[in-house]
Amino acid sequence: MKRKMLLAKMFLVLLIFAVGGTSVAFGQELRQVHVRGQGSIKVEPDLAHVSLGVTTEHEVAEEAQGLNALHMRNILDELEKLGIASKDIETSYFNVFPVYKYDQEAGNQLTGYRVSNTIRVQLEDLSLVGEVIDKSIAAGATNVNNVQFTVKDEEQWIEEALTLAVKDARRKAEIMAAAADEKLGLVMVIRDPGTSFEPYLIKEQAISRMALMDSSAPTPIQPGQLDVSARVEIIYALE
Repeated sequence: MKRKMLLAKMFLVLLIFAVGGTSVAFGQELRQVHVRGQGSIKVEPDLAHVSLGVTTEHEVAEEAQGLNALHMRNILDELEKLGIASKDIETSYFNVFPVYKYDQEAGNQLTGYRVSNTIRVQLEDLSLVGEVIDKSIAAGATNVNNVQFTVKDEEQWIEEALTLAVKDARRKAEIMAAAADEKLGLVMVIRDPGTSFEPYLIKEQAISRMALMDSSAPTPIQPGQLDVSARVEIIYALE
């Protein structure tokens, strides 16, 4: 019996010691500083994508398709004259669908067919964007959906923005630690909650307004600058 009581007391002492040790370790883990850093840069675009297309309607589906194909062929010929390679042109949308007109007595009545064909043109020479739009419209394009400016190598700029974000986080952590009369220790956790690369986009309405300003002048398209931003979350230990 005495032996059992002795073992029980020893077990209780070990348990208290273990719990106390855990509390100390846990308390040490709380000696941390949690910061967020941001980094952003402006980048000059070196690549453009122009989305344009042809929409035609006719009572007969084959006629609508034939007219559409004729206009698109004329557009492709003009793009070739501008020196744009076929590998830089891709079809992004094609559709043939019926057109109905509602009649109160007879209901929906088939009136014809609409054919839509959209292509996406990639341009490394940004000075050609306005000319591509003008030549395409003259050749039969009925809509220019948008112009998107971007860069060929996104990773290079994303890495630079991330580096700035980490430096920003470090600066904030050092300020906070110094203000608390503490010394910054090792990095415990580092996380990237989101990095964004925003292409510069000009939509159809804006392009239409520019084209209507003066039909005799080339459509003015300004690429602007791209925004690349990064955010990081870092947990530093306090020594």
